[in-house]
Amino acid sequence: MKKSIIIIGLLVVASVGGYFLWPRKPAENPLAMAGMTQRTTAIQRGNLQAMVSATGKVEPIKKVEVKSKASGQIMTMPVEEGDRIAKGALIARIDETDLRNAYDQAVADLDLAKATVAQSASNVKRQTELFTRGLLSQAEIDQVKLEEVRSRAQQVKAEIELSTTDTRLKDAVVRATIDGIILQKNVEAGQIIASGINSVSGGTLIATVANMDSVYVQAEVDEVDIGQVTLGQRAKVVADAFPDDVFYGYILRVAPLATVEQNVTTFNVTIVVQNPGSKLKAGMNTTIDLTVADRRDVIVAPKQAVKDFPEIQAQLASMYSNDSTMTNRPGSNRMPDSARARMRAQFAANGGSPGGGNGQAPKKFVLVKNENRFVPRRVQIGVSNFDYAEIISGLQEGDSVLVFSASRAGAARQEMMNRMRNMSGFGSTPRTGGGR
Repeated sequence: MKKSIIIIGLLVVASVGGYFLWPRKPAENPLAMAGMTQRTTAIQRGNLQAMVSATGKVEPIKKVEVKSKASGQIMTMPVEEGDRIAKGALIARIDETDLRNAYDQAVADLDLAKATVAQSASNVKRQTELFTRGLLSQAEIDQVKLEEVRSRAQQVKAEIELSTTDTRLKDAVVRATIDGIILQKNVEAGQIIASGINSVSGGTLIATVANMDSVYVQAEVDEVDIGQVTLGQRAKVVADAFPDDVFYGYILRVAPLATVEQNVTTFNVTIVVQNPGSKLKAGMNTTIDLTVADRRDVIVAPKQAVKDFPEIQAQLASMYSNDSTMTNRPGSNRMPDSARARMRAQFAANGGSPGGGNGQAPKKFVLVKNENRFVPRRVQIGVSNFDYAEIISGLQEGDSVLVFSASRAGAARQEMMNRMRNMSGFGSTPRTGGGR
């Protein structure tokens, strides 16, 4: 038992001693720890498109809700959802029995009114001859003429009633008012519906017809990107249902008021898209790419090569980490004074101070290969997308620049570290001055 305790004690002592005495690996490169690789690439000319992506839904441009002015039972409804119909095509026919009776009565009333007018006119003619021979008084002839006027008024009323009943009879036949597709069918034959004229609710909706030759795509664009969106810009639309088909359109409207949902602010953008063959259906989900910039034959650089000052400084610090004067204290990433002085001199010679100053945007830098070393150079960028940035000044075609590419895992880890640093002051950025 005593021997076992002694052996275990010796093993513990050996393990602790090995931890402190065994040679340690040098501190890892912070950029390598972030999952980053580096390479050089030559600056070239090319075409650059900047896109803004969003999601949206398809909506008809011209949509009509069909209601009937007549009330009653639907006798016939020969259409189904999805049917393509022409303007004037029959959608539904409502029971015409009462309307037909009212029409026939109005026709008879008009015939009677016309006969009464004819009789009154003949009577006026006869009574006028008697009045000229002095056989009738003035009062009597005036009364005869008044009866003729009354009969003509009755004829006008009968004509109006006939026109009204004729319109009501025609309203019993519901027809399409536009060319389009039956999007929705709301009633069936045999159902009793209410008139849209006499009902406070606006009447019974029979069907919805929409013209789908061209459609709206309502896109929700993030507020970060909305400043780059203007009227008339070209849009590429891909429906989730047809991932291999591309539809093109243009921006018609940009909403002046934002929509906020779950603390996400977006703006509604309306895009007009041609829809040959009506392949896009109302309500389909789509992905939209808006072309916000299109540059031709410009100098472009990989986006990963263009960095802010702190990032360039960190990259140079990692390169100088093999300098002979580098502090060899385990875990130290501190840059030696000699290397820091050289770096300050390089920045001074290739772009000046890191900040924009006076409210200007921070300056951008790249690391340009000069013989066997990389030196920082300030650049002015224009349009950029996820992969490339337009170089307005600072680089020429053929220059070789350093590109740092981050793995997904490394990028996610670095993003987490940045969030922690912003929240609690964890970590620090390399200093720009000399000394400690």
